[in-house]
Amino acid sequence: MRRSSASERTFTKTTAVESSIVETLRRHASEAPFRTAIRFIPAASAPTDLSFAALDAAATKLAGLLRSRIQPGDRVLMFYPPGLDFVVAFFAALYAGAVAVPLVPPRRQGAGPILDALIANAEPAAILTSSHLATRLGHILSELRCPLRPLATDVALIDAEPCDIVMPSPDAACVLQYTSGSTGTPRGVVVTHGNVARNSRLLAAQTALTEQSAWVSWVPHFHDLGLFGGICTPLHAGITTVLMPPAAFVARPVRWLEAIAQNGGTVSIAPNFAYDLCLHEIDERDCAGLDLSRWAVAGCGAEPIRMETLNGFADRFAPYGLRREAVCPFYGLAEATLLVCGGPVGRGQTAATVSLEALRRNRLRAPANQNDAYAVPSCGSPSPEHDILIVDPESRELCPPDVVGEIWIDGSTTPPGYWRNPTESARVFGAHLLGGKGPLLRTGDLGFMRDGNLHVTGRVKDVMIIRGQNIYPQDLEATARRAWPGVGETAAFTIADRATEAPVLVVEEPKPAPADPMPLLEAVRAAVSAATAIELDRIVLTRRRALPQTSSGKIQRSRARAMLLDGSLPVLAEWRAADAPDDANHHADAIAIVLELTRQTESGQLETIKTYLRNIFGELLGFGAEELDGGDTFIALGVTSLGLTRIRTRIEADFMIRLDASVVWQDIGFAELASELCRAVLRSPLWANAATLERLAGEIADLSDEDVARELGADPA
Repeated sequence: MRRSSASERTFTKTTAVESSIVETLRRHASEAPFRTAIRFIPAASAPTDLSFAALDAAATKLAGLLRSRIQPGDRVLMFYPPGLDFVVAFFAALYAGAVAVPLVPPRRQGAGPILDALIANAEPAAILTSSHLATRLGHILSELRCPLRPLATDVALIDAEPCDIVMPSPDAACVLQYTSGSTGTPRGVVVTHGNVARNSRLLAAQTALTEQSAWVSWVPHFHDLGLFGGICTPLHAGITTVLMPPAAFVARPVRWLEAIAQNGGTVSIAPNFAYDLCLHEIDERDCAGLDLSRWAVAGCGAEPIRMETLNGFADRFAPYGLRREAVCPFYGLAEATLLVCGGPVGRGQTAATVSLEALRRNRLRAPANQNDAYAVPSCGSPSPEHDILIVDPESRELCPPDVVGEIWIDGSTTPPGYWRNPTESARVFGAHLLGGKGPLLRTGDLGFMRDGNLHVTGRVKDVMIIRGQNIYPQDLEATARRAWPGVGETAAFTIADRATEAPVLVVEEPKPAPADPMPLLEAVRAAVSAATAIELDRIVLTRRRALPQTSSGKIQRSRARAMLLDGSLPVLAEWRAADAPDDANHHADAIAIVLELTRQTESGQLETIKTYLRNIFGELLGFGAEELDGGDTFIALGVTSLGLTRIRTRIEADFMIRLDASVVWQDIGFAELASELCRAVLRSPLWANAATLERLAGEIADLSDEDVARELGADPA
């Protein structure tokens, strides 16, 4: 793709020092063979280190096996749980000259349409996975009638022989980075080896990496921040990267901070929700001995930044050595490989205070009063090889300084486009200003520049950013329509709160309208969770034809959001994740289960617990008994970290217990969880006081309604 003259000058200046991540890894393996390249920290076992030489040797061996199956330039799909198996397989694919396609492990239920479309688009020559996922993935591929069988690389590596590696050119494709969600034509960003090398060098400079630096990351490897940030950048710089499973962080957020403290972490970047989770979920008792004084870059990116979250995080963990100046904003996107803006390091998080009323009209004014003041967080300053332009998306003219516009980018890390999607590639990667300057990258984000820093205010279009992932609203909407017969139009969007972007789904009343709308809302919630792994924050039932539409019949999601916020959208019923469950009812159910356990044998007790678990997995996540009883681990089933956290929270609330925080549930299956819960219940205060509970239950059963009301101080009438 032709670049502007400014970028061409930058390319010329930097080409001599650029190399691919393949060349860089080989150099580090030769010059510093025993230095630790990757340290992986499982939640419940000892860390495992992989040196640069060991990583190079393992990747070379596996590349030998791949070279017998693929040709240079072939795409290789990669489905892995977090860990060293993925890192070895990723570099083996690159060593073999393949194009790596890292993907989230699919869940059997609801995985078909998305995975089928992706396979059709990528046309892979091989599918790589680990032995943990091979059986489940094989079943899914058979159902899709895909002729390829998954290769469990951790097993295949045992008998593999090393081979000569393929040294790629900077323009050769390195990774297809697929954006999340769409069941239409998937959009896979073609990231070249030159893009990865430049991004790694720029991000290393933007985070001020030195030989003494250590990077810590729990962000999934199939996410651009996890792959190009948490893996490629530190390896390119020749420093150690410390990785941990996302589920380990979500289950017990202090593990992230412990990993930073115990491994001398200096850089760690995560989405805003991670800082909010630490702020609200970490108990003071868990922080004993925590030392965050070496954490120099507490980076925040991949989703909208919230000043309240980062300020609160900085204040909360200052007593443990965290410097407020370490908090550091970043902005990037897969369409730019990753980094666009960041830092500067050591300045802390800043914001531009503007008029909220004017900002809603995409105008920038000084606030009229304190109530009108709104702080828009900085996303950092552009890297030396990125120019940012604020453009009117309709006229394609540059915006004046007091107007919010679409963020366009001219930068050295911009990939050539989307894989086999020329229309979208031309629109997104080939934009030109009205005067002809281009090609430029359209981000779809709205924002403005102030004092050399980028400030992001929203989105031009309706793509939802949920926990750092781009989610297409039409996928959630289609799932909702399939969940209940006769449903009218649907609209999915996010509503920003102080911590994150909350996903909301509005559903028009079906024909015929149900007498009780709650089963409909629950069916929609469960279907969305099962098919997309997205946990909705709110589902709203509105009147038929209440959702606003364009003249051509398209749902206006932005206007629907505004109507919901200002109260003009009629709300017939709604479900909210934040609504507290009826704890009394749940406790009563748990007490009944405990009393039932007292009358059962050991095998009967386990089956009772399994029945309870099947019910809450179905209620909260939409799973069927046949899926849970299949013997797969939760990660093989595609259960998200957030979904497991909801299950754990519900169990602990029902039985008034605390489960073992060292257990990472994604690594176990339904049977193991049932056994763990059964043991926990038999050690619980409810079990210890079962005789008292049974006596009280009997006394209450003997009372009349009037007696119960009188004992509770209520009016018997």
